[in-house]
Amino acid sequence: SDGRKEFQRMLAYIKKKRGTVSQILIYTLCRFSRTGGGAIKLAEELRDKYGIEVFAVTQPADTSLPSGELQQNIQFIFAKYDNQLRKQRAVAGMKEKFEKGIWCLKPPMGYDTIRTNGERKIVINKIGVQLRKAFKWKLEGVKNDEIIERLNAMGVKMYKQKLSMIFSNPFYCGIIVNKMMNGKLVKGTHPSIISEEDFLAVNDIRKSANKYGVPHRDEIEELPLNVFVKCDHCSKGYTGYIVKKKNIYYYKCRTIGCGCNKNAKDLNNSFQSFLENYKI
Repeated sequence: SDGRKEFQRMLAYIKKKRGTVSQILIYTLCRFSRTGGGAIKLAEELRDKYGIEVFAVTQPADTSLPSGELQQNIQFIFAKYDNQLRKQRAVAGMKEKFEKGIWCLKPPMGYDTIRTNGERKIVINKIGVQLRKAFKWKLEGVKNDEIIERLNAMGVKMYKQKLSMIFSNPFYCGIIVNKMMNGKLVKGTHPSIISEEDFLAVNDIRKSANKYGVPHRDEIEELPLNVFVKCDHCSKGYTGYIVKKKNIYYYKCRTIGCGCNKNAKDLNNSFQSFLENYKI
């Protein structure tokens, strides 16, 4: 990309030394940039504003002439096209490996990659052994804060978000998940730190526990319009609550003192009637 560190350092230097640099010499134009239109714009800016020509020694073009500028621009576009083809092949290759259970990216914390007789293997390292203990502690009911303290005491740097990511990553139980696979789960060829059964048990514990000690409900079936419907007085989104004695749900404006409460059943029915006015 055009944002790479040394490339930007070069641009900063030639702009600072304006008037003393006349050319940027490169082997081929794809070594300058593979961004296509971005490269064309940058080369034009360097040429018109700073008097600097981008010159490829294996693809010479006189950019002082319209024909030479056109030739260079076409080569920039082909460089981007070539980059896209490379990316397409790389993604296809990675996807094929994932489907075979082979993790071809950098493994997560607790694993190392080694090569034996030219073959790449993923192995559990010393930190992985400590993380196995963390999973076991979680199964025993140990709180996250204490698990973090124990890991830090053993020399494993840990914090809450990182521990949560580890507990939720199926890689540790031998399962491969990647966005390239569109939600498909594949049994990996790498060694697992914990069994699938224990991994699911750990995540059941995490799912059912929060600071109040009760399961968290992401959605309440009786209050589907939470936040979506807004108060007609102050335009704040409604929240909801239940009157337990009557077992009746209500929508409530979140503005203090507004007092704009609505019976949830009545508002839901009104909204449903409103939707009947529309058809796909």
